[in-house]
Amino acid sequence: MDKQLLERRTKMLQQHLMGIPLKLIVENLEKESGTTAKNLYHDWERRRQWIPQVVQLDDPTLLHSFLEGARSVLPKAWLLLQDTENDFVKLGALKLIKDTNLEVLEILQSVGVVEKKPQQVNLLSLNLGFEADPDLKRILMEEAERQKRERETDEAREPEQTAVPAS
Repeated sequence: MDKQLLERRTKMLQQHLMGIPLKLIVENLEKESGTTAKNLYHDWERRRQWIPQVVQLDDPTLLHSFLEGARSVLPKAWLLLQDTENDFVKLGALKLIKDTNLEVLEILQSVGVVEKKPQQVNLLSLNLGFEADPDLKRILMEEAERQKRERETDEAREPEQTAVPAS
């Protein structure tokens, strides 16, 4: 990762941790870094791949800020899940909880705090804590399949992007 990209990603993560909306982060970085909003949004979508690197390379306060941010998001998402009858809001809250926990786990694994083991999730046996209607179950399964395809695509691309040029 080159220095300019590392600095841009570090700024993006720091601003996100301060609670700045992604749209505003992208607008600021677009002007500052000279890259397009499309590239910045795409980079943010792939943050799971680069956040551990940024946290490892940067000072420990960034890791602390990231973990504190996750710690503040999770209780709010659980309350939202319990306080609503709207299945789509529940789905969004569940996705936020899952994504936040996975990001925290990946970062802790990348810095050696948690041992890395292969991840296996059986979505059919996932206990959601509420009785979901058939449409919600269908949506959950479609989302799980989409994420699986996305992970497979990212994993297939990753060796190309991490290749080190010969000196």
